[in-house]
Amino acid sequence: MTVAPETAADLLFRHYGLKGRVTPLPGEVDFNFHIRGEDGREYTLKISREGADPAHIDFQIALQEHLHRKGFPPQFPRTLPSRAGERRVRLEGERAPRWMRLQSWVPGRLLAEVNPRTDGLLQSWGRACGQLCLALQDFQHPHAPTSYHWNPSQTLEMRDEGAHFSSVRRRAIADHFWGLFEREALPLLPRLRRSVNYNDAHEQNLLVSADTFQPEVVGLIDFGDAMHTQTINELAIACAYAGQGMPDPLSAAVEVVRGFQAVFPLKEEEVRVLFPLIGARLMLTVATAARNRRREPDNPYLQVSDRPAWESLERLFEVHPRLAEGCFRQACGWEPCPLREPFEAWAAESEEAWAAPIPLKGARVAPLDLSVGSRELGNNAAFETPEAFQRTIRRLLEDKGAEVGVGGYGEVRPFYVTEAYQRQGNHGPQWRTVHLGLDIWAEAGTPVLAPLEGVVHSFADNPGDCNYGPTILLEHSSGRGRSFLTLYGHLSPESLEGLQVGQRIGKGQPFARIGQPPRNGNWPPHLHFQILLDALGQRGDFPGVAYPHQAAVWKSFCPDPTRFFEAFRFEPAEPMSMEEILGRRRRLLGRSLSISYAEPLHILRGYMQHLYDAGGRRYLDTVNNVPHVGHEHPRVVEALQRQAALLNTNTRYLHEEIIRFAEELCATLPPELSVVHFVNSGSEANELALRMVEACTGSREMLALEMGYHGNTTGCVAVSSYKFDRAGGRGAPPTTHLLPMPDPFRGRYRGEDSAPAYVAHAQELLERLHAEGRRLGGFIGESILSCAGQIVPPAGFYPEVYRLVRQAGGLCIADEVQVGLGRVGETFWGFELHGVLPDVVTIGKPLGNGHPLAAVVCTPAVAEAFANGMEYFNTFGGNPVSCAVGRAVLAVLREEDLQARARQVGAYLKSALEELQSRFPIIGQVRGHGLFLGIELVTDPATRRPATRQAHYLINRMRRLGILMSTDGPDENVLKIKPPLCFSSTDADTLLTTLERVLQEDPLNISSAGG
Repeated sequence: MTVAPETAADLLFRHYGLKGRVTPLPGEVDFNFHIRGEDGREYTLKISREGADPAHIDFQIALQEHLHRKGFPPQFPRTLPSRAGERRVRLEGERAPRWMRLQSWVPGRLLAEVNPRTDGLLQSWGRACGQLCLALQDFQHPHAPTSYHWNPSQTLEMRDEGAHFSSVRRRAIADHFWGLFEREALPLLPRLRRSVNYNDAHEQNLLVSADTFQPEVVGLIDFGDAMHTQTINELAIACAYAGQGMPDPLSAAVEVVRGFQAVFPLKEEEVRVLFPLIGARLMLTVATAARNRRREPDNPYLQVSDRPAWESLERLFEVHPRLAEGCFRQACGWEPCPLREPFEAWAAESEEAWAAPIPLKGARVAPLDLSVGSRELGNNAAFETPEAFQRTIRRLLEDKGAEVGVGGYGEVRPFYVTEAYQRQGNHGPQWRTVHLGLDIWAEAGTPVLAPLEGVVHSFADNPGDCNYGPTILLEHSSGRGRSFLTLYGHLSPESLEGLQVGQRIGKGQPFARIGQPPRNGNWPPHLHFQILLDALGQRGDFPGVAYPHQAAVWKSFCPDPTRFFEAFRFEPAEPMSMEEILGRRRRLLGRSLSISYAEPLHILRGYMQHLYDAGGRRYLDTVNNVPHVGHEHPRVVEALQRQAALLNTNTRYLHEEIIRFAEELCATLPPELSVVHFVNSGSEANELALRMVEACTGSREMLALEMGYHGNTTGCVAVSSYKFDRAGGRGAPPTTHLLPMPDPFRGRYRGEDSAPAYVAHAQELLERLHAEGRRLGGFIGESILSCAGQIVPPAGFYPEVYRLVRQAGGLCIADEVQVGLGRVGETFWGFELHGVLPDVVTIGKPLGNGHPLAAVVCTPAVAEAFANGMEYFNTFGGNPVSCAVGRAVLAVLREEDLQARARQVGAYLKSALEELQSRFPIIGQVRGHGLFLGIELVTDPATRRPATRQAHYLINRMRRLGILMSTDGPDENVLKIKPPLCFSSTDADTLLTTLERVLQEDPLNISSAGG
């Protein structure tokens, strides 16, 4: 049976006196229509199927009116009276009556259409459900249903459908979740709070605000599933749906719980059953789909309609229910592990001293800091291989004069950032980096002792690199029928021989030995000792590291063992919190310093193309060009350390390192550029170059480019439009004459043939200067404009400008601070792309891979004119340490063929970005050379209006997903890509995949209302 739109229109006019456009809407129970009246007002017309219970309709209407009286914040439909004053209108059907209602229309977009589902949106989802529960606590109605198919508390009614699931795996998952509900939730249901629930807070019923940048739930529709049941089911249903389509459904549910708890505080017994109820609701989805497939085997939609629910069940199947409960408890602000408080009470009351886990008599014990920011641990090369890591541990112990090293509880460690510890989370890749045990570094074969009397709980050999190897768990009594466990990992294989579960081990009794690589998980010899308050069903194994976002939960289950061993108590340096760093920074540092990203990053480590934050998360760096050959490249670090340990002084003493460095640098340049002055920064280099121009020409009159940037000294700012034409600037000084930014995409003249139009401005300026009797000093320009937005001037621009400048008696400075040293791929220096030969070349800190090293290279004629009797002395320009560093950078560039990599990877990346441009109109242009690329975002491809807000959104989303990007350009709408040159094609693929994901998100859809 159907209801035609024409019929609905007739009924609408007859009973409500309304005319307008009638459009069918989907509906599982009722026939629904969207009404747009002649006056523009909107409504929903609902016509029930024959035989619908009018009492249930009255219940829904009463529920809506109750929410209205309560001032329920989200919008929701209200039922409007007919001409006759009726809230429901009886329509005669063929066999039974039908009922018609007209409801107010609730504007908004469905949550199902929102991309991405941010933590903020998930919390908003939870708040809306909490507001429902709060408003409905005192609502009673005689016709509120107490039984309904979609009620999680009735999940076992569908249990027989499990026999029809398509695989053994799915049947096992079904048995698990139905069994979990039966054991853990069903007995508690009678004790839980009950109320009328909306019972249907899923993504097709929730409406979200129009703001695509910060969406939140603002409305809900469809009260057809409302019933009287356990209040906690409202939250369970929301959590079940919120996790669908998410790599980590548990973390998604945690955010929903966080939002719910802020409005409607939960009780502990409700949190205890929440995870089983989430599973129960998902089981209703898949069981109903299986039943429908049997009834309609030829319906293709039914073959895949339950796929998101099954994906969530697959992922949640790997989560222990008590861990999930701990995560929910933590979101509520409670101690995550319920056993923690009794354990702490026992530990405080117990007077028994624990025996050390290894013999310590006469041994010197020292703390080892292996954290992500540890200067002791140093460069990643120190642990990149098992052999290197073992040498590092031995060196640390020798340096400290100790036989035993100890530490590690709660430590965030960089060497866990490997594939073995990685998982895709809701916000990109994540690693288990927070150590949950105490590491005791000692010789292989050292006996392992029981700290307390106990029995063998379980044991196993956990094979493979980065695993525990042979592992034993002991169980100990903590009084009042409770117990806890201690875990011993990285043991010798012989430790497991003859061991039996239940075997009693006395306090201080040796029962195992420390193993050696590779059988101990291929780690340097040590004992991993960990306390477990709950084994979470595991035997012979247990996680020894945690994801940072769950660290508080896992640490609640695994208390710090250090306090039980006096010999191991060392006071670690207390790291500053993000808030403390920000506060002290604001108080102590210059007010003009900016911070990247809406959520600042606390970076503690860098290695090659990655940076690591305080939580150990690894970020792919696509923006920091200064570490030219890679953050903390081992070859460069070694060169610095070796020379710094020997000598560092100034150029008034003879030293061969500066000669070799100058020769090697000049070998990369045209032979005309053969005299080097070493300085400490790109700003110093450009300041010196400007002095050279004045010394040669007697003039300070300079041509410069609009939006050019050349440094932060007074002289450099004077020729940097990027500074003096923006906030805080005072415009160009009288001696600086700007040429329009030669931007063929959004500049004054557009197109690749625009060079003559831009050059004409140079001609006009020079003629004016000549007419005014002002002699030109020179021209300074970046070979590709960086802060202007990776602008590549049109072909022919630089050759003509150079010709005109020299014709006027001026010199040409090529600023290569950002683009030189092989970055552009096709050539070693950016100016070579344009076929020009500058008089002076300036090179910045990429020459030192971030070490304060820069250079000015000029022709002999310029050098001769500059040497006018006034000595140029730069105390640490060209010092032996800097020169050793610079030579190492040039050697790495040669030996690792990084210019070729920049060319190949850059060409691959640019081509792939252009393919994205063909699919995403927000990308206006992709430009650049090698690994110096720009992506200009526009809100309108026709007008090329800059998409500034969208660009800022994109870089913050990319940062959230583990990739560092930044913006440039006058309107901050250009994404700059200038990573360390070790950036690989695999890194490019990671960038492209993540970028494509973000480009599909609502704020970057330039046709959307929020764009």
